[in-house]
Amino acid sequence: MSYFTGPFPAKVLQTPLARGRQRGLSLVELMISITLGMVAVAGAISIYLSNRNSYQLVEGAARVQENARFAVEFLGRDLREAGGIVCGGNLVQENVLESTEKAKWWGDWSTGLKGYNGTSDLPAKDFGTAKKDRVSGTDAVVVWNASTADQDYPLRQVTAFNASTNTFTLYFKTRLESSKGYVHTACDDARIATFTFTAAIPKDTDGGSYTLTAAKTLTNPIKPGGFVNRLRASAWYIGVSSNDSSVRSLYRESLGMDSGSPASEAEEVLENVQNMVITYLQGDGNGAPSTAATDYVKADAVSNWANVLAVRVVLTLATPDKVGLSTSGASQVLTQDFPFTVALRRRLR
Repeated sequence: MSYFTGPFPAKVLQTPLARGRQRGLSLVELMISITLGMVAVAGAISIYLSNRNSYQLVEGAARVQENARFAVEFLGRDLREAGGIVCGGNLVQENVLESTEKAKWWGDWSTGLKGYNGTSDLPAKDFGTAKKDRVSGTDAVVVWNASTADQDYPLRQVTAFNASTNTFTLYFKTRLESSKGYVHTACDDARIATFTFTAAIPKDTDGGSYTLTAAKTLTNPIKPGGFVNRLRASAWYIGVSSNDSSVRSLYRESLGMDSGSPASEAEEVLENVQNMVITYLQGDGNGAPSTAATDYVKADAVSNWANVLAVRVVLTLATPDKVGLSTSGASQVLTQDFPFTVALRRRLR
């Protein structure tokens, strides 16, 4: 029989080479593989965390910048219109509000603007730790104006005024909002009166004339051709956030109406505003900087609020989340100051 026709002996199949191919990894090789894998995973995690931290930092900075632009535009627009009157400036002020209304923070707007240092009481909101309370050590400012008309509340032109009945005849293109309870101003080329009406204006999209009676007798009649507008008053301050007591927010307390009577309510404008520092440039009363005070000063150094020409505000904004590290290595929020200056357009010459 041929050598190749029979089965191979068993000892021929179990060669040393075949047995070597069936062996697994040694313990040393396994440990080396695990170590290399852990190094690779650690590197990937480090890169991921670094990229995530960078993203959070960039995202936080972008949020702060966006919030700052909003705050500067919103607050700056209010400050720019401080003391504004649709009929012009230098008018005689005649306030015929009720005595209880005059005592409110918005009841006397003859100065157009008034500031409060971080330790001065703001009549619109007390210091405290509850939601919407003012934060101690932060500045505040109250702004009045009667120069802005919007779509929801257009100007009313005075076509007649009956002094014996204290009644206005007004012309306006649209009637979109009730007037009872809101504080109004009526002005002509000589004076401006502050008062409320006894009744509401019916909502009506059609224009035309309408008659309204003031709640109290005006000191002097308003001439035909004058205007009636709603008084706008805002108190800006830093307060405790309504969502998180550990967060500070920029608030605006606005004059409005509650159950047919003048009232105000705090509106949370922007969260994560840590501080607000306000200084003022005084004028000489004729639209030019005062020679005695040529620099910006704090509120307690202002001698006449009616002569303030410009306001400098520094807002300190913080990132919503902890995106930075302190010197000790602890995570922390990042803050940035945003200074801006607003000129009171109605007082410049």
